[in-house]
Amino acid sequence: MSANKDYLSLPFRELLADLAAKTPTPGGGGAAAAAGAVAASLACMVLEYTVGKEKYAEHEGRLRKRLEELQRAGEEFARLLGEDMKAYEAVVAARKKDAHAREQATSRAINVPMEVVSLAGVLVAGLDQVKGLVNPNLSGDLRVAAILGNAAARSAACTVRENLEALLDRKQAARLDDRLDLLLGRAERHCNAVVHSGTPI
Repeated sequence: MSANKDYLSLPFRELLADLAAKTPTPGGGGAAAAAGAVAASLACMVLEYTVGKEKYAEHEGRLRKRLEELQRAGEEFARLLGEDMKAYEAVVAARKKDAHAREQATSRAINVPMEVVSLAGVLVAGLDQVKGLVNPNLSGDLRVAAILGNAAARSAACTVRENLEALLDRKQAARLDDRLDLLLGRAERHCNAVVHSGTPI
């Protein structure tokens, strides 16, 4: 599948069809990025129903800032979906090259899903920060967004760890694995805080 596809401008069914097709990309890393994009979009909807309301006027500035951050996150997840496809293609191309080229390609195939993990963690942390400030009619949607964001992080982590196995620099692999554990732990805690929160104001 072409890594140059702009899934934001295509019908959703095309992404689903490409994921289901007998082609290596988009694969797990792309699916993780897509989950992050859906999480960001759903969270945006929650905030759109909150900003501009007199009841939440005290937090207007903070909520609008979070909304803008979520909008940017959604665009970034879409970009990373394409980057993940390109990274896989680079790994395949590097198989016929020397060890240095293969290591570079492997590093890229690690860095892209690592960005998804990091971005998803930031997204879920942001939802935790505003969980008590949003329209209570949308609290269920906020929880779903947090769960999807956490799922994006955990899913992308699978791709990271799979590629870490191929990294020749084992010390770097160990450092990245430790970093991954830290990021996933934070995302899980923030997700649980949102999911198990009481009814917002």
